[in-house]
Amino acid sequence: MRSLLARLSLGLGLSLILLFVLQWWVVNGAAKSLTESYVVSRLEHDADSILAIINFSAEGKIEFDANRYDPIYRMPFSGHYYLLQSGGQLQRSRSLWDQEFPAYVMTDEPQYLPGPESQQLLVVVREYTKQGNSLRVVVAENMNPLRQQLTAFEQRYALISLLVMVLVMLLQAGIAKRGLRPLGLVIHDMKRLEAGDVSVLREDVPNEVQPLVKEFNHLLQLMRQRLERSRSALGNLAHALKTPLTVMVQLEGSEALQQQPQLQRQFRDQTTQIRQIIERQLKRARLAGVSTPGLNFEAAKELDGLAQILRQMYADRGLSIELDIPANKSFAGDREDMMELFGNLLDNACKWAGRRVLLTVYDTPGLVVSVEDDGPGCAPELRQQLDQRGQRLDENTVGHGLGLAIVRDIVEHYQGRMVFGQSDQLGGFRVDVTLPGRGL
Repeated sequence: MRSLLARLSLGLGLSLILLFVLQWWVVNGAAKSLTESYVVSRLEHDADSILAIINFSAEGKIEFDANRYDPIYRMPFSGHYYLLQSGGQLQRSRSLWDQEFPAYVMTDEPQYLPGPESQQLLVVVREYTKQGNSLRVVVAENMNPLRQQLTAFEQRYALISLLVMVLVMLLQAGIAKRGLRPLGLVIHDMKRLEAGDVSVLREDVPNEVQPLVKEFNHLLQLMRQRLERSRSALGNLAHALKTPLTVMVQLEGSEALQQQPQLQRQFRDQTTQIRQIIERQLKRARLAGVSTPGLNFEAAKELDGLAQILRQMYADRGLSIELDIPANKSFAGDREDMMELFGNLLDNACKWAGRRVLLTVYDTPGLVVSVEDDGPGCAPELRQQLDQRGQRLDENTVGHGLGLAIVRDIVEHYQGRMVFGQSDQLGGFRVDVTLPGRGL
């Protein structure tokens, strides 16, 4: 069970069930005990009352006028019975009718015995000495009516206890849910953070989770700083290598290398590859520089500025860079990643376009993009090579390839897919990129 709310609800529920069962057992036991004590007290009072009106003759014979006592002891099977014993004498209440008094055990404790008409009798035995004669008075009362009342009370009390228990459990569940609501806000902030709506988690949370939230925000800040330093370092390194590379290019025409054509050719190939790597890193730094890292990517706003940069880069060719983007389209992705992706797609298209480049962002979940140009296109067999995983397209493939390695890395990072084809609208090369949505 991974849910804190479920754990709390289960623990509180089991505790309440145990508590209500225990109090139901205690209350019902107390009710039975009080009832029995009350009946025993009344039977002892009846025994004392019977003793008060009993006399003995000179011969020791019991003289007891039953008509002077409670008439309930004269009604047949009334549920109230007595038995008088003295020596060999034995007198029964008329309420027993033709039944014998049940066999009892001589004890001071009350005892339950079966009586006439399936009655359950509570029997009290008391011994006295009066006028020099020993006397035993046994009184009994039918407990069935009281037991029926107690059973009805137990059932009503169980029903009321069950209803109260359910209400208390619902109340406790509500209290637990309300108490854990700040954790729900943290989860909501995590989703908003993933969607790019916020840059940090709110720290106005309970004390128990505040250290975790603060540590998460601290690590998030460190990751952003390291990412920015890494990207800046790559750009700085590319700038730093550009001057030594220029010197190496000038050395290609030196007399020493001209005398060794094979060495000169190898030297030229290596410097060309180094130049491509430097251009790639400088391009990444330039394209990422127009964005704010870590925030939600607003397609229309960001791509308009990117298109302006590319128009300046290719101003001598007079390219028309057209954007078709829904007004409120956004994507929960890192801005720098998105700017690198779109920048390389557009730069690749601008490099091979004749006059027009068209970028279309579709109004669908996630991010679905197509970039087309009116250039010479790409043969189907070369498209198959472009689809091969791990190709260094910017170095090995002629034509469309300088920025596609960067694009492939970003697409794979966001678990998307990239498809190459021919533009039906412009007739040149077309790249379709689909990134799944990760927002709320």
